[in-house]
Formats: sequence, structure tokens, C-alpha cells
Amino acid sequence: MSPSEVAADISVDVAAGALRWSPSAGHERQIKLNDIVGIVRASASSTSAYRVLYIESTSSANEEDEMLSRVTHFDLASLPDGLSSHVKDLPAYLCKDKPVHVVVSTQSGTGTARDVFRNGVEPFLQSLGLVYETTETQSSQTILELAQSRFLEDACAGIAQTIILLSGDGGLVDLIDVFSKSQRSIQAAPDIALIPCGTGNAMASSIGLRFGPIYAVRTLLSGQSCSVPTIAVRFSPGAQLVIDEGRQRALISNISDPSQQTLFGAVVASWGLHAALVADSDTTEYRKFGMERFKMAATELLHPADGSMPHRFKGRIKLTTSRPSVSLGGNGDESGSQQPITSHEYTLPETEHMYVLTTLVPRLEKDFVISPASKALDGRMRFLRFGPLSGEEAMRLLMLAYQDGAHVKDELMTYEEVERVRIDFDEEMERWRRVCIDGKIVAVEQSGWMEISMDARRLLNLITPIE
Repeated sequence: MSPSEVAADISVDVAAGALRWSPSAGHERQIKLNDIVGIVRASASSTSAYRVLYIESTSSANEEDEMLSRVTHFDLASLPDGLSSHVKDLPAYLCKDKPVHVVVSTQSGTGTARDVFRNGVEPFLQSLGLVYETTETQSSQTILELAQSRFLEDACAGIAQTIILLSGDGGLVDLIDVFSKSQRSIQAAPDIALIPCGTGNAMASSIGLRFGPIYAVRTLLSGQSCSVPTIAVRFSPGAQLVIDEGRQRALISNISDPSQQTLFGAVVASWGLHAALVADSDTTEYRKFGMERFKMAATELLHPADGSMPHRFKGRIKLTTSRPSVSLGGNGDESGSQQPITSHEYTLPETEHMYVLTTLVPRLEKDFVISPASKALDGRMRFLRFGPLSGEEAMRLLMLAYQDGAHVKDELMTYEEVERVRIDFDEEMERWRRVCIDGKIVAVEQSGWMEISMDARRLLNLITPIE
């Protein structure tokens, strides 16, 4: 059926969760109600009253092969009973004067972003009659350059803009880093929509987009705009950003304070096993394996070829936490009244580590719940750590994260909310001084340090599903 035809003989089987209709030519069609992206009221010039946007899948389509799915539509002269809950008004972030800007990150994940745009995002925008422009990335610097030359300029000029990112976490992080390092005042925070096309997709999974990029298109029509909390990660003067599979290095400039080397992120800052496996697997050769690349790198780190134990990462870790001051009761217990919250700073007694991570989000992958107490975008940072273990024991502990975050209950794991984390590195080899900030790899110099804290500003908005 041509997608512009008007459907007839509509029937809604709520019990079966199905919508059936007869096109003007061809056989009866049927879709699941769960595959409806939304129903919008047609424009005044249309001969129809409603337009139904839905996800069309072939019989062999599944979660792992979403390229067999696409967004399409048909029109209705009237709305049958059972569909009123699917009717949506266009949200404010799709009704701006400026065209929607779509960024297609061609290098994210296994390179599916072009297909997702062609099958999902573009027909969605066209079905709604929205004006848009598209940029395909040419290198790892494209989004950074676009953010500096276009998005930041408009935000500082007070021009409202909506940006659709077909990428992994890296696209969002590039925008955050550019906006956070600017000395200029942001007059209109952009609305960012994530269509997950990366490998881990930690932010997208954490805000509820866990069913693949085509299904994430639904949030474009029925989402809400929420401000994004960020972390500021400061480094000692000799730290360098590792780019182009480690062949190029760059100092981490901070425009607002050139004496400080700072990166900004919204997901995770890590050292040890997590950072090492991200760094080791971030090559063209590894990326073609998708999620498997992390498991491949982890196997090499946990089970060294020479038969030795996994590396013991050496350094001193200082934590700052918030604790309420409590007045003691008459018996010396803590039954008295609570006082204002104060900060408590202490250094961990352990100087050897295996896994050290701070995060703002609950998930690093759609099923990998690294921090079950976290809620995306609530601005609370949590710290996880465990010490040197055998490869088998470390894997056992990490696999518990796939069981709704059961690893945090293990006695080997340190897990708590923190305000600040400082790490002073005590490693000779650079390989063990690499850290990961939202997928970006930084090599800290010998005897260098990094410090992680919350940034007080919220400069971008993220379009999230409404629970």
C-alpha cells in the first residue's frame, strides 16, 4: 500500500493488541498496537483527519537485526475506538522555527547509523512534514567542530534548536564538552534526542531507550525535555587525550581556564579494568565485532597470555562523601536530631585496585546494570571499586551486574554515593595510567592525578521517554 493512501475498514482488537485495516488496493494489513509510534492530527490542507505512524517489520526482523524494520504511515478519515490514547500533539521541541538538525555518526558502533536514518528518522520527519537538515560525520572531530561552529553559536544567540543524534554516547559527550568549556553565556539550551547507534549506548539505555534505535524514534514524538547533569574531570598538566587508535595525542584544553586540563561528561569516569578494556578495544579492527569487542579485550586483560595474574593497578584514592551531621542523644547514640549535611573526606587504605569507576547512570549497556541505585539525570554520582582478583573471580563479580546489579551486594565491592573522587597514580607504564571519560581515553603522566566532581551547570537538555 502506498503510505499516502487512506485506510478503510479499520478495526482495533484491544485484547489481541492488534490494529487491522484494508488499504484501497491489496490485502488486509495488521500491526501490533505496540508498534504504533503515534497518531497525529493531519494538517488543515489534508483530506484525512489523522496520520498513523508505525514501525513496519518483516517476518524475520528481530532486536538484533533492526535494519529490517522501518517507520512508515497511513492516513485515517476518522479515529476508531481504542486508538485515542495513541493520539499525540507535536511536542514543543519539534515546533521550533529552526529546522531540526540530524547528525548521523557514521563511525559509531558497527556503522548502522545511515540505515537507521534512512529507515527510521527520515521517514518519521517526512511523515510529520518537518523541515530538517542532515550532517554525516567525516571523522571523530565532526561533531566537535559542528558543536563549536553551529550549535554553540545558536545557543549563545538564544536560538532554540533541536538536534537528533544518531550515535553512541560519544556524540552527546562531544556537545557537553564544547558547551561546558565555553566562556560564553548559554541563552537557549538545545534539546538533544538520542537515537542509539553506538556499542554500549549507556545514556540511551539508562533513560529507557533499550529496545533499539528504530523504536527510539517513538520518543521523538512522545518524549519530554530534561536538563543533563555533568561531571567535570580535571587532570594533572601532562595528561593527554588519546585519539586515532592511540597514534595521536592532544592536550585537554579548557577554554575557560587554560591552566586547568578538564574534560566534561555525563556517564562515567573510570580507571583500571573498565578503562583498559575500552582503550584496548577502541580500534577499527575491534569495532567491527560490536559488543563482542569488550569481551575480547576483557579476556586478554583477565587472562594474560603468559599465564600471570591480571594487573594490579597502583594508586591512592581519596573520596569525598556527604553525610548528615547527627546530634548524639542522652545515651550517646545517634537518636538526636539531624543537622545540615556536611562533607566527609577520607583516603582508601588500599593502594592496589582492579576496578575503579564513578557513574551518573545506572546502565553501561542495556542489560549491564552497573549502579542499581542510580537514576539517569538525577545528578547523583556513585563510586564502585574492587581490588585485585583472579580473572575468574573478577568475571564472576562483573557478570552479577547482568542480574539487575547484584554485584553491588557482594562483600568485595565498595559502592557508595560520592561528591568527589581523586586518584593519584603510581604506575610506571602508561598502559596502566589510561582512564576513560565517557568513552574518551586519557593517558595521565607518571605521578599524575585526576579529580572527578559534579559540575554545577546544566547546559543541554535531553529528550527522554515519559514514564
